[in-house]
Amino acid sequence: MRRVAAPRTTAILAGLLALGVLVEAALAGGFLGGHRLWKSWHENLGTFLILIPLASLLVGLALYRRRPENVSMLANRVVLLLLVVTVVVTGNAGGSLLAVHIPAAVAMVGLVVSQAMIAAQARDAER
Repeated sequence: MRRVAAPRTTAILAGLLALGVLVEAALAGGFLGGHRLWKSWHENLGTFLILIPLASLLVGLALYRRRPENVSMLANRVVLLLLVVTVVVTGNAGGSLLAVHIPAAVAMVGLVVSQAMIAAQARDAER
């Protein structure tokens, strides 16, 4: 069992990020379907979503001394933040960088689901 600092908070943040990514996919489909207004919503939500893995990383670091978590979980938080930033930067750049944007977004979904599952298991183990 992996140790997770603040497993409930981590699970909630991961769930919010997963929901945000699903909304992002829907908005992308909308603007690709011709609804131009959806593109600005997609861009703005993407930029906002950076705050969620940043908050998760800050929680992990803030509680590291009081309640240390596995290095793999802390690395998961760092990599997830880097992936979200990569997705936002490549999405805003557009053009040929969309070849990076979409696979990085798919990898981000896998990582956020993994983080949510690990945090939920750690939360359940505490009970």
